[in-house]
This record gives sequence, C-alpha cells and structure tokens, in this order.
Amino acid sequence: MKILCFDIGCTDIKYGVIEDGKILMKKKVPNNIEAGLDNFMENLSIIVDCLTATMDIACIGVSCAGSIDIYQSKIIVPPDHARWLNGFDFKKFFGEKYGLECYADNDVNCFGTAEMTAGYGKEFDHFLMMTVGTGIGGAVIMKKELWRGPNFNAGEFGRMIMQNGVKYEDVASTSSLVRSAKAAGLDVKDGVDVFKLYDEKNKVAEQVVKNFYDYLAIGVANIVYSFNPQAVIIGGGVTNRPNFCDELKVELKKILHHSFYETVIIKNSYFKNDGGMLGAYYLALNSFQEAKHE
Repeated sequence: MKILCFDIGCTDIKYGVIEDGKILMKKKVPNNIEAGLDNFMENLSIIVDCLTATMDIACIGVSCAGSIDIYQSKIIVPPDHARWLNGFDFKKFFGEKYGLECYADNDVNCFGTAEMTAGYGKEFDHFLMMTVGTGIGGAVIMKKELWRGPNFNAGEFGRMIMQNGVKYEDVASTSSLVRSAKAAGLDVKDGVDVFKLYDEKNKVAEQVVKNFYDYLAIGVANIVYSFNPQAVIIGGGVTNRPNFCDELKVELKKILHHSFYETVIIKNSYFKNDGGMLGAYYLALNSFQEAKHE
C-alpha cells in the first residue's frame, strides 16, 4: 500500500511515497510561507496531481508544524511563522479534491512516532523528542505511547519562557543561531555555515555556538527535570552533525544535577531529515487500517 506523505515545515515542504516502511521516492520544494494560503494549497495540489497520475496512492499522511486535532486532521494552533494556516483542514482539502483520506499530526509528534516505531525510541518506554530548526518542537512519549495532551498542545517546548519573557526557541533554535552569527558580523546563510566556521576555529563563531549550546542546554535540563525521561532524542537541521549531542552534553553537564545527568541518554535521531515524513506514514497506515476494520 503506497502512502503519500508530507512533512510541512516553515522552510520546505518535504514529500515522498512510502510503502512497507520504505521510502520509494522523496523530494522537497520551498514552502514560501510569505506567499500565503493560496500558494500553499497550489503547491500541495501540484504534488498530488503529479504523483496520483503515476502511482496508486491509498491515502495521505501529513506531518505539519503547529498543534493539530488528529481526529479532524485540522490545525488548531498554527505555527507562528505561518498564522494563515489557522484552521486549515487537511482532511477536507484532500478529501474533497482527490477523494483521498488524510491523517495529520504535529511534525514532532510524527517524528517521535517514527523513532518510537522503528528508530532509537524502540529502546525506551519513556523518552522525549526534540527538533531544533526554524523553531523548537517537542513530543512526549510515556509508556510507549505518544501523549498529545487534552488540547493536542503537549510538547511545545519551544514556547517555554526563558529569562525576561523570551521564548526558548527565540534563543536556542537554528534560526536564532544564524541571527546571532549575523549580528556578530559573520557572513552566513544557515546553521551549516555557522558550524563550518566553528569547526575552522573562528573565534567569533566559537562564541556564538557556545552561547547557542548554553541556551539549548537550559531547555533540555528543564524538560529532563519535568519529565524524568530515559532519553531525549534530538533531530532536525544542524543536529544531524555527528558530534552535536556530545557538544551539547558538555554544557548540559554543567547545569543538570548529576543524578539526572547520569540517568538520561541524549542522542541524535535515527531518521534525521526523514523522521517527520516516516511518522506521517505510520500515522496514516495505522489509522487507515483501523478505519477499514471498523
């Protein structure tokens, strides 16, 4: 059974066709969030038109930033970068236009689902998923189940309030890292550029990255204190860097009580950039099969 899966972020729309847990094809296009809702819907339509013309698509899975009512596949709290997504109904859009069932969830919930089902999360009963990119997202897995909260808002780690009322993702996301680097006079366009200078021992980049890890560690420490997980699995963007978690742990060890530090595992995600899309696949697969048996 082939499932068309979307991973919709603030920068790109990633999409692919997945069957039996294997990605048959995948691509991405810019989201162009500044172009608004009509452009967004046109991009989705172009992708579906192209793929349904050549493949037998059974249903659609969507991983998207924001809080999503999974029973309606509808965005109830949009991401700050795309407020025009408020109330967007994926089930209605794909159902009315293509006659395809659609199942949608928050992007980090999807990532956590992928890790729990077939990634590093299989090793743990209790773990937290965190993604670091344009913003910071989270998912909470307890007793091998994803906890979304009564209003589908659980795991919004990026909205935690830091000192002076600043949001966590405003000081510890990849976009904040890039902003800080540019403000310090570095010629960079993304997080990869910043870490390239960091690896080259650029003194300014070293300080910018040190500050970034300091802030990131504070948030990780807070969620470890709050949830007492067996592990925190981190994905997205620059976290694919092989020694990212080792570098983060240097700062984390300075502030996290040793009894907590010694009992929590901090590790990079297994699925890296494919986690959201694969999580959307497992969500759609399970939901579609359950609906067939009702």
